[in-house]
Amino acid sequence: MSYPIDDTNQLIANAEEELPPATRSRLIAKLRMGAHIDEASRDLGVSPQQVFAAARILGAFGEQLDTTLTAERDPSLPHGTLTGYNKRCRCPECRSALQRKI
Repeated sequence: MSYPIDDTNQLIANAEEELPPATRSRLIAKLRMGAHIDEASRDLGVSPQQVFAAARILGAFGEQLDTTLTAERDPSLPHGTLTGYNKRCRCPECRSALQRKI
């Protein structure tokens, strides 16, 4: 998607304000300790939707989030399927399966 430069800068600024670096770091730490994205984000006062929206805008954070979710996912689930997503996996493959369904 292409935005005028002012819109892009505003999107980045809004994402940074909504999910500042300290909050992003704490979220990643909670995920690495085994917390689910839903609980970890709520503990920090943000919604999972806000986290994933910021991850789409803030590229480095998005990569870090996806890497962490992939590393911490349950190996017994069928990743890349709606079943995996429905069992609360939010790794990139399971989120992608949901997007293919929609």
